[in-house]
Amino acid sequence: MNKIKFKLSPKLSKAQKEKKGKMGFVPVKARWVIERTNSWMERCKSLVKNFERTLAHATTKVNLCFVRLMLKRLATG
Repeated sequence: MNKIKFKLSPKLSKAQKEKKGKMGFVPVKARWVIERTNSWMERCKSLVKNFERTLAHATTKVNLCFVRLMLKRLATG
């Protein structure tokens, strides 16, 4: 397995947001991808708590969760 490394962008300060003319929540590109992926995974109720004994079984459950998500999106589109 390879580790995936993300370089997270720093959050903008209030002064930087005002300078760019933006108010409130401004998503940071890399951080937004990670947060969205985590929220999709939390929809799978079997992943809420890890009952698996091996890493291989836990990884398989995560993969099945994403396969189920892709199939749902293909069925609706």
